[in-house]
Amino acid sequence: MTRQRNSKRAERRAERLALPLLQMEFGTVRNGQRPFDFLSPDQLQKIHDASLHILENVGVDFLDDEVLAIWANAGAKVDFASKHVWIDRGLLLEAIASAPPSFTWRARNPAHNVQIGGNSIAFGPNGGMVYAQDLVNGRRPGTFNDYQNFVRLSQMAPQLHFAAWEQVAPQDIPVNTRHLCTGCWPGLNWQTRR
Repeated sequence: MTRQRNSKRAERRAERLALPLLQMEFGTVRNGQRPFDFLSPDQLQKIHDASLHILENVGVDFLDDEVLAIWANAGAKVDFASKHVWIDRGLLLEAIASAPPSFTWRARNPAHNVQIGGNSIAFGPNGGMVYAQDLVNGRRPGTFNDYQNFVRLSQMAPQLHFAAWEQVAPQDIPVNTRHLCTGCWPGLNWQTRR
């Protein structure tokens, strides 16, 4: 009985490893289709004008002092006490014009560089989940161990180009330090990173 069970397990494992997705190599995915035009040029212009109006007249909160200083040095109106910025349309359009249409997101291993923009498509895992689930333990609040395992899985999958955010919220870590801990490499103890 045990031999039969072991042989069936080996067969299932071989079938899983033969899946075409697991045979894919890491690489850039290109979209051969031109983007769809869901909105007319007039509709796009209305959205653009409305967003410029909000940025100029309503403003945006930035909670980081360094970012507030950058906006102030660039010429935006900044209220440091309320951490609020009003961005002039000329300043914003000038900044947008200086952004490149595409760039290379460089990896430590140059074979894993990712092209962002143009007709390139970059895939990554979902992020910010509260719960983790597996076949053994079922659905449960996410832990740091779950986070580490999700990062490992993402790094093993050649179809994913990046795994740069919190894929599950580790609820066994205090909220005020959680963002520091998810920057830890898998295998490190989060308590030593304080």
